[in-house]
Amino acid sequence: MIEVTPSLKKTFTYIKENIPEEVFRKLSDKVGSAFPEIGVSNEDISRLSSNLGNETDELCQKAVDALYLVYSRVSYNTTKPSAVRSFLTPLIGEVHANSLSESWGEHAVDIVSRLKKSKTETKLVWDSSVSISRDDCAKLRETEAVLQVEVDGKTQNVSFDFEGLKKFYLELERIQSAIDKLA
Repeated sequence: MIEVTPSLKKTFTYIKENIPEEVFRKLSDKVGSAFPEIGVSNEDISRLSSNLGNETDELCQKAVDALYLVYSRVSYNTTKPSAVRSFLTPLIGEVHANSLSESWGEHAVDIVSRLKKSKTETKLVWDSSVSISRDDCAKLRETEAVLQVEVDGKTQNVSFDFEGLKKFYLELERIQSAIDKLA
């Protein structure tokens, strides 16, 4: 679900050891209710760090960033709250994992619908072709599909061979079925 880097593990340890469950739940709800926007202001972070007795806002900001990362990954994968809980329990403890999974459960439908309605305009152009290798030793046919993606006026081409195209299609199917189950 989420690649746990040493920095993220350190942040999760900080959350587990320093942020009480009630505060963590409020923070989770605040991030979840505004996601994908950043719903936690600098004043909120300053207030949180002063309540916890920290001299710096950096660790609290990292906790917010970690929550944002978790929300982005679970919303991308449309993960069920029970799976979120089981993944996070060893990292942040059962109490915090329960809080975050309950918060995700309450906000999941709204988050996914906001992500669906995002204002980013995307245009897709498919071009499929068969090319012949120029190497005289190997006269093989290669299937290639090119996906041209335009997001906010910037165009990017993505090329797929047959196996890559198949994997991409299967991933799109998996995402669509997860969205259909959630809605």
